Amino acid sequence: MYFREFGIPARVARCYEVEDLNKQIKKYNGKKNCYTSVYVFDDVLDKEGGKTNYNSASLNTIWFDFDHNKNVEKCLKDVRKFIRRFCNPLKITPRVYLTGGKGFQMNIDFHSIVELPESLKRKAIQEYLKHLKKKYHLSTLDDVCINNSVSCMRRIVNTAYISKIEGTPTGVWCTQFTVAQIMDSGIDTLYAMAMEDTGAQYPPIKSPKAQRNFVEFVCDMLEIKHTVSYGVDYLLNKIEEKEGSISPSSTKSSEYIMPPRKCVIELIERNIKRGHSGHEENNVIAMELINGGWKDRDISFVFRSIYDEAAGDWGWYTDNLNEAGRHIITLRAKAINRYSKDKLMTLGICKNKCRCI
Repeated sequence: MYFREFGIPARVARCYEVEDLNKQIKKYNGKKNCYTSVYVFDDVLDKEGGKTNYNSASLNTIWFDFDHNKNVEKCLKDVRKFIRRFCNPLKITPRVYLTGGKGFQMNIDFHSIVELPESLKRKAIQEYLKHLKKKYHLSTLDDVCINNSVSCMRRIVNTAYISKIEGTPTGVWCTQFTVAQIMDSGIDTLYAMAMEDTGAQYPPIKSPKAQRNFVEFVCDMLEIKHTVSYGVDYLLNKIEEKEGSISPSSTKSSEYIMPPRKCVIELIERNIKRGHSGHEENNVIAMELINGGWKDRDISFVFRSIYDEAAGDWGWYTDNLNEAGRHIITLRAKAINRYSKDKLMTLGICKNKCRCI
């Protein structure tokens, strides 16, 4: 299941529901600085000893941490510069927060989760932030947070800032502001508002252009050619091919249809029982069933059975019972080979004693 980490700032808990996070905030707010992970992670992919596998992060946003030890106005200037030069031309509405200390946090939110291969996520976030820092001369964009990438922790909005020296509240709260407030208000005004504990919290405005900008950067990083006519799902599949997660194949005729292997059928059954499936597991299932000659409607039914909820933007099925999700359509169009036995063993889906090939 997916969870978000909570920290003070040391990571002290996993939060699987909003209620879990609220309990931790109630316990520590006003006593410790409260942090949470930027991304959610999948406990199914935990490392040995139950340690978080940060490469399982669901990439639905890019997080920026602007920080300066002495002059927070430099941070505000960088935030405004980035909004004017990057966000406004692409019609992206960022979420912006005064941390309560000497810095700002900002998010630009994707239209949907960007499904990158696990081996690529950390580097992709790092290199993208380095690129933006250099291109827009963002001197206060924090290098430590850039390097931490998918494992970053952020201050929780509407929690008290605790003095690192005295260990007591300073009277300033981590506060979210509108873009207009950030662009039009002076630093003293923003701090005055942050001392009122307004409780303001604005929902993310998901941006297809922010998502595409990031995906195209990853394509450039991997030397994958792209044009405006290529859809994001197509580009993500080219990225997976380049990274070796999947391999292209010619279209299969009926004589090459291969029945689904027992270990994958067991994976489907397990995931239906627990009501969850990771992205890589979804790829395994989808390619297995496509190679097995299953119809879109039947594949859609499998994923609907796993998640048992409205289709949303996930792309594995739609709310129309007769239509497949966009990921299925893309995989079928590319005629992707099913996963090899070796790859299934690496993922822990297939065991040595399994007789699949």
